[in-house]
Amino acid sequence: MATVYSAFGRFWLYFLVLIGLLAPSVSQAVPLYARQTGMTCEVCHFGGNFPELTETGREFKLTGYTWGKVNGLPLAGMVLAGKSSLSNTNGSSDPANDFAHDKSAQLQQVSLFTGGRISDALGAFIQWTYDGVAQHSNLDNTDIRFASSTRLADKPMIYGVTLNNNPSVQDLYNTTPAWRFPYAQPGSAFQGYGSSTLIEGALAQQVAGLGGYVDWNGHVYAELSAYRTADKIFSFLRTGQDVAANTYPLSGTSPYWRLAYHDAAGQSSWMAGAYGMNAETFTDPQDNTSPRNHFYDTGVDGQYQWVDGANEWSAQGTWIHEKASWDASSGNNASDTLDSRWLKGSYFYNHKIGGTVGLFDISGSQDATLYANNTSQTPDTQGYVLDFNYLPMNTLKLGVQYTGYTKFNGSASNYDASGTLPGRNARDNNSLYVYGWLMF
Repeated sequence: MATVYSAFGRFWLYFLVLIGLLAPSVSQAVPLYARQTGMTCEVCHFGGNFPELTETGREFKLTGYTWGKVNGLPLAGMVLAGKSSLSNTNGSSDPANDFAHDKSAQLQQVSLFTGGRISDALGAFIQWTYDGVAQHSNLDNTDIRFASSTRLADKPMIYGVTLNNNPSVQDLYNTTPAWRFPYAQPGSAFQGYGSSTLIEGALAQQVAGLGGYVDWNGHVYAELSAYRTADKIFSFLRTGQDVAANTYPLSGTSPYWRLAYHDAAGQSSWMAGAYGMNAETFTDPQDNTSPRNHFYDTGVDGQYQWVDGANEWSAQGTWIHEKASWDASSGNNASDTLDSRWLKGSYFYNHKIGGTVGLFDISGSQDATLYANNTSQTPDTQGYVLDFNYLPMNTLKLGVQYTGYTKFNGSASNYDASGTLPGRNARDNNSLYVYGWLMF
């Protein structure tokens, strides 16, 4: 244990020395949108939880990233570095391969951002990311939108069009999969929370979505979009991806919808909503004549924020239910269900120090083929995430995160049936993660 703490200490020393070298320039620079609008980062972002948006941040996104004016080169950057340590490597005869990068410091991610205001009604959020773990770079989350306003039934209405490459990346709230907590995760080989629904990232940077949205009277938000494989004129939306390995992520056009009621008064704001997507995927992503599987994902979500001077509170929750029909099944059930539930609460003081508690619960059908490697043959996974943060300046977040599992892949103990990790328990996957996140 002393060796682990010593290693974490060295990581922080190296990272802080790096920040010390960068600090003179960072302290005089702010990210792209802050330069454009003339507002500080905390106006649009809650506490130290970037990328969590405040009411002002959501309005800025809703209106197409067009507030203010372009000042200089429209660029910003991000660096995420971290180090994680698993509770133990029980059951593994080769930890270096089974749990790659455990207990090693990593430059996890370097991102470059551009976009912002393009014209009075046109703006964008464009991210290019280098993954330091995979040592690969590609176009990341991208949202290009047109926005304007009118009146309907004598009430104000904002309307717009979005072109994006990740279902829910265009959403205003930190409840949908693209922007959901945890905002930073370990860069080790083991970094998941069990099984996930299709909408929870499986299509990210592989598809092109085009849709329209309205926000009526500052209360009702609605969107309808259509997603398809990002090919032909939309192929730029998956620049850098290994297209050969995933040539046909979607069959045809898949509808995505969103409906939410929201309000803000004084220090508080809240939202209650629902969203969903129906999609068909090929069983062989390199063969568009292969049989297709069908996914029906429906989510309900809610959010509450309270900002009162130095004290900031927020809570978000989401529940996604998926029904998957295996038209091309080979031993699977004819259909399965999967439920993904997330709940989190955050508190920050003076935009400097705070923390987040998150709970996750994944459950689903028993399927002897789909979950053949699980002793219970179910995806059931439960646990929690504790994340504590300190911001020495508003563009730098230092964090300590602990993830605990009470159940993993169907069981609390001896969950692996493949023979790869015999006798491994859910709690063996508990991890401690320290990280530094710099925006500039």
